[in-house]
Amino acid sequence: MSSQIINPRLQAYRSELDALLIQVQQLASDINHEELQHTTENLRRNITEPFLFVVVGEVKAGKSSFVNALLGAEVCATDIEPCTDSIQQIVYAAEPFVQQLEPNLRKIGRPVDILQNISIVDTPGTNTVIQEHQIVTERYIPNSDLTFFVLFAKNPYQKSAWDFLDFVSAEWRKKVVFILQQADLLKPEDLEKNVERVREYAHQKRIQSPTIFTTSAELELAGQSESSGFEPVRSYIRSMVSSGESYRIKLRSVSDTTRKIIENLSTDVRALQTQLDIDRETSATIQQKIQAGRKRSHYEIDTLAERLVARYDTIAARIKQEFRESLSVLTVVRRSFVGLFNKEESMQTWINDFKSHCEQTLKESLEEVSREGAQHFVDGIRQLLEGLTQDLNHLQSHQVQTSLISVKVLERRQEVIESVKAKVMTLLTDQGLVHTLSADAESMASEIVGGAFVAVTGMILKIVEFAVAEALLDAIGIAFAGIGLVVFAVGLVWQRDRIIRRFENALDNEKERFRIDVSTRLSEKLSIISEEVERTFLQFYEYVEREEQAVGPILERYKTVEAQAQALFNQMDGRLK
Repeated sequence: MSSQIINPRLQAYRSELDALLIQVQQLASDINHEELQHTTENLRRNITEPFLFVVVGEVKAGKSSFVNALLGAEVCATDIEPCTDSIQQIVYAAEPFVQQLEPNLRKIGRPVDILQNISIVDTPGTNTVIQEHQIVTERYIPNSDLTFFVLFAKNPYQKSAWDFLDFVSAEWRKKVVFILQQADLLKPEDLEKNVERVREYAHQKRIQSPTIFTTSAELELAGQSESSGFEPVRSYIRSMVSSGESYRIKLRSVSDTTRKIIENLSTDVRALQTQLDIDRETSATIQQKIQAGRKRSHYEIDTLAERLVARYDTIAARIKQEFRESLSVLTVVRRSFVGLFNKEESMQTWINDFKSHCEQTLKESLEEVSREGAQHFVDGIRQLLEGLTQDLNHLQSHQVQTSLISVKVLERRQEVIESVKAKVMTLLTDQGLVHTLSADAESMASEIVGGAFVAVTGMILKIVEFAVAEALLDAIGIAFAGIGLVVFAVGLVWQRDRIIRRFENALDNEKERFRIDVSTRLSEKLSIISEEVERTFLQFYEYVEREEQAVGPILERYKTVEAQAQALFNQMDGRLK
């Protein structure tokens, strides 16, 4: 670009704008927005490239003829039928060339002096039947510095053209120059009326001081430059280039486009920030609720253990009383003597029966308390899970909707939430949960009562065996048997209090072991359930962690871009005057 339009102030601004665009380009890469990456890449290139003119308008409005006449060369094909079947970028080249860059983009090089400071893009018509043309044109507009809006002088009111102006001027804030082409087909007074109508239309589109030229490519190409209207257009271009206005327009154009990009991203970035905040908050809330539920469950477990110990005390007292009553001298003597002839009536059988009776009584009583406590515990777990499900449902109602930001981890958000909800539902419908939590009263009862009887059974049986041995010294003599029974009875009276005391002490000692055993077992079961609940939400915790790792840098980069842009654009008006 000519050095006469470069001054230190504009160069400094260009450098800062380029640094900002680097940040925007990196942000576009972070959010996987390929189109935005291409746009910012082109904007950066555009700052140092020749001034870029884009020519738009309806089919047969005379765009290609306008370009050919402006350059004084047959660069663009013209025909009765629409000829511009792709975007054509016309640049300076010492030797002519035509290069097909993409299916819808062609680059043309021509040795025309004016192209050393400008490049021109000729586009398909805004009302073309080939929809792809308009799509490509819309993608090219953001990189333009100045848009020539070519209208058919006889009828400059086509709706598609003016609708497209909204995109060019309002959406991307591009400077527009109106060209009423084929002006030689109208009488001067009619042409002036149409110029005035275009000015009115432009005002309606909020273009306060529209630049309007009337041209005739046919007159220009026929050598009638004084009446073709092209000299004012060229003078306008030369004035911008020689005065530096073109460079200011270029920088302002790139600035406006960059500002628009950042504005377009702001809504999606805020939505992304809101969703991340909600996900973080929900993750923390779930963990807090689970922790609180665990503490509440520990309290319920301790309460259940105390109730079981209290029930054990009650049943143990009853068993002690029954044992004391059952161990009378007459009962033992009778059972010992009858047991010599009938094992089913023996002392050993009584001991076994009494032990089974105690076990059954203890088992039933403990199971009753255990079931009630376990059900209460499970109800608490169920309420916790139902509350956590509501938290997950709340999350789903805050799904970010964005067309500009694509972060891979976000694609799995709904899938993760649904998966966790399904696992929670499985826990809620687990019919074995109560059984899993219930204390194994049967085995504990057997161990408790069995432990007590081990302490006394040997002593009782030893006395019985002694009596039996004495009785068998003379199987025929009843007296001998009587002597044995008397000896046994004396021994039993002497040992009865000791046996009862040992049995009661054993039951009392078992209570402490029972307390520890119950607390340990219930705590273990609580840990299993708590770990299962934690494991259920682990997938969500991991997702939020990955979301933070993926989204956090994007949000930080956007904040940096926004701050830099705000500072830079605040300086723009002063530097670009």
